[in-house]
Order: sequence, then C-alpha cells, then structure tokens
Amino acid sequence: MNYGRADIAIGVIDVGSPKGGKLGWAILAPNTDPVLGKDLDVFIDAMTALGANWPLAIGFEAPLFIPTPAEALKILSGRKGEGSRPWSAGAGAAVTTAALAVVTYTLSGLRRGLGQAAASTDFNALPVRPGDALFFEAFVTAAAKGLDHADDAFIAAHEIKTLLAGNCPYRSAIEET
Repeated sequence: MNYGRADIAIGVIDVGSPKGGKLGWAILAPNTDPVLGKDLDVFIDAMTALGANWPLAIGFEAPLFIPTPAEALKILSGRKGEGSRPWSAGAGAAVTTAALAVVTYTLSGLRRGLGQAAASTDFNALPVRPGDALFFEAFVTAAAKGLDHADDAFIAAHEIKTLLAGNCPYRSAIEET
C-alpha cells in the first residue's frame, strides 16, 4: 500500500523532565483530532499503535544536532539560525542533556512495539510503510512558543504536517552542515 504525504501520523515531544511536569507532547494522526499530553509512556503507546497502520514522523523539541566547528573558540557557540540562545547555554544545555535520556527511552519503547520498522532522518525519503519513521529535531522558540510544553509540541507537529503535505518547501532553521 502506498501512502500519500499527508497520510503520516505525526508525534512531537517537547523534551523536559517527565517527573517535573516539564515534558509535553502532541500527536496529529490522519482522520482524528489532535491529542496532547504529558505522560511519555502514553505517547509511546499511542505512536506504537498508530505505527500499525501508518508511517510515522516523530520529532523532539530539543537540540539534537551539535555541530563540530573547526575552531576551539566556537565549539560552544550557537548554531547558525538558532538566534540569541545557543544550544550550549542555560535551558538549551539542560534540554540537550535531558534529550539524551528522553530520546533513548522513547526509541527503546518504540522499538519494542515496532521491531521491524525502518528509521530515517532524511526528509527526501519519507516513510511509506506502516511503522517506518522519520525522526527530526523540532525548534519552537521566541514568539512561536505556546502556552505550555504540550502546546509547543502541537505547534511543531502542525508545522511538520504542513511541511509534509507539500505546502511549503523544506528548510531547516539551523544552517549548519
């Protein structure tokens, strides 16, 4: 069965502390209303269930890509396109560290339920089989921020849905190789 670009179940996690209530998520699935929440296990179970019928796009709102500049004085500098808050300072550094645990936990949970799925980070090769997944870094900052972590995840999910539907060209906010 061949799926169209809009026939992808999308889930985004705004990375933070599950215990401290600083994590939120949103799911946009075909033919259903958006679902938002804070319980990471509920997100994993929901995305696993959706993967039985749909390809997946799963994003993490956290700095996941850290460039390797050629100059030592620039190794902790902000990524081009990141704005005034580099990944290595304050909240960015804390969220990057939290993402190490949250992403690993999430991927482990998905792997248990979708053991035969293929994963990619290539926007030029979208998943077409149920369970296969495109993973991406989401970036919601400044004026784009929502009311809480789940709302930030919903904002990112909506943007990726628009992108995957072909309504705008793909362009990363982070301009690093």
